[in-house]
Amino acid sequence: MNRLRKYDTLLFFLFILPWIIGFITFFLFPFGTSVFYAFTDARLPGATNFNFVGIDNFTHMMDDPIFLKSLMNTMFFVVFGVPIVTAGMLGLAMLLNFNVKGIALFRTFFYLPTLVPIVATVIIWRLVFNSEFGILNAGLGALGIGKVDWIGGEHTIKPIIIMLQVWISGSGVLIFLAALKNVPRHLYEAAAIDGASGIRRFFQITLPMISPSILFVIIIQTMYNFQMFTEALLLSKGGPNYSAYTFVYNIYKSAFTDLKFSMAMTQSIFLFAVISLVTLILMKVSNRFVYYEGER
Repeated sequence: MNRLRKYDTLLFFLFILPWIIGFITFFLFPFGTSVFYAFTDARLPGATNFNFVGIDNFTHMMDDPIFLKSLMNTMFFVVFGVPIVTAGMLGLAMLLNFNVKGIALFRTFFYLPTLVPIVATVIIWRLVFNSEFGILNAGLGALGIGKVDWIGGEHTIKPIIIMLQVWISGSGVLIFLAALKNVPRHLYEAAAIDGASGIRRFFQITLPMISPSILFVIIIQTMYNFQMFTEALLLSKGGPNYSAYTFVYNIYKSAFTDLKFSMAMTQSIFLFAVISLVTLILMKVSNRFVYYEGER
């Protein structure tokens, strides 16, 4: 029995060994290196001529107005963007859950934008919202409405980025669609017999039954928005007056443009701590609204 148990234990560690090697190589070692450089004044990765500066990088980071601006912009995309994008995913999933003729074709069309590389998608959106020759302004001009500088406006660039996220949210839509398909039909039939309205059935049956999927999508979307980079860089290069300058964009510029590698590592550790804290809070709060197998 003991020999069998030892064999099973050995087999277990052999199976997870590739994952352990990958975890140490691609996460633990880079993370430890980042923490090390965060307490130095190194200007380049791999630099040997640096000094230890204690927590100076952390204090200077908080005194930087551009860092604070990037932090506020990122919080905007998390606080407002995540609920809007999640609601958009759920709304599209509910539309695609109707059993109508040709629904499989509609589902394919709605998922296609997700298959397009984000760079190509952003280029298309730049053509749509371009202030001079954009398709949207051309349509508004036909209605007698003047040109709007959508991408160059401080108050319009953030909503455009959130709309772009909804456009490429096919993966989240698929998760919600799968969850909606798993809601037992007899619950809706019983509610209909009791005279429950469609809105009440949505809040009393649909939302509780798909709440684990909602939690999953919210956490994934929150992490994505905290690390938003491509949209902010390619669509507006941070926007006018840093209006779309995100946290990770600031890390990128600190490391590769300003050659402040130690500061970039400091900001990365700060971001890691913030994402971990927010995820922990979401997991704790989820006990109040997430149902598993009909129980809290």
